[in-house]
Amino acid sequence: MGTRPLCSQLGSGDGAAILVADFQPLTTAPRLSRLINAAATGHPVYQVDPRGALSGDRLYATLPDLAEETAASFRAGGSSAGTDRRVFVVSHCSAAGLSLRIAELLSSDREVTAVLVQPTWPGTEHVAERFAEFQGKLGGGSRPCPDLDGDPWSCIAEMERLMTGDLTELATRLGLGAVPPAFAELRVSYRTWLAFLLACRNDQPAKAPSAAVAVSVLTDEPGFVLPGAAPGRCRITPPPPAERPDAVTPELATAVLAQISSY
Repeated sequence: MGTRPLCSQLGSGDGAAILVADFQPLTTAPRLSRLINAAATGHPVYQVDPRGALSGDRLYATLPDLAEETAASFRAGGSSAGTDRRVFVVSHCSAAGLSLRIAELLSSDREVTAVLVQPTWPGTEHVAERFAEFQGKLGGGSRPCPDLDGDPWSCIAEMERLMTGDLTELATRLGLGAVPPAFAELRVSYRTWLAFLLACRNDQPAKAPSAAVAVSVLTDEPGFVLPGAAPGRCRITPPPPAERPDAVTPELATAVLAQISSY
């Protein structure tokens, strides 16, 4: 099974390129990259999909590797990636660390601004909580999370093994003859989430980008300070009101584009 492209172009235009690192949610909610592409006029928009890059036989990749691959893919994209063009690297929630690394790499030959939307920095507790949450959704027991300090490939493989067992037991309880394909897709979806969160956790402590990268943050976190940076390093703007901090709405996409147009 192959992986999906890490960086793919959604729309074209003559303006500054916009790279959006986001995720396909576990619901029918829209992706921020799709909403930005629908609202962005004259900007080539690229979707950076780290979970898609981990959806095949590739169980794990470090954040630096994912950033290097994204930057290389973008640079190979043709005229819209020209070195004379400004680039905006947008992230949503836990993709913040990856986006900052991508922005740093691209800043070597162009003007780059990172736009972080409700940034989070997943750590050990977050990974363990998501693993327990996924076990619960599969109807499994509360088995301990595999050792996060060991070999990350082995850790993800063990998580997948445990989730496979949970799905097999669930299929048996439902009277199914075999695990249906939809169950296998769910297992891969959960595994890719955990693999990316583990990569974020293993990239800590977070390092702020160099002064060559401008940083704009949309957050409602009081007193937000970019990890590894002095206060005042970022331009901070409150996001539009939403039911949940991680909600993706057309209003949020509009707010991101307003930040972009202000540069």
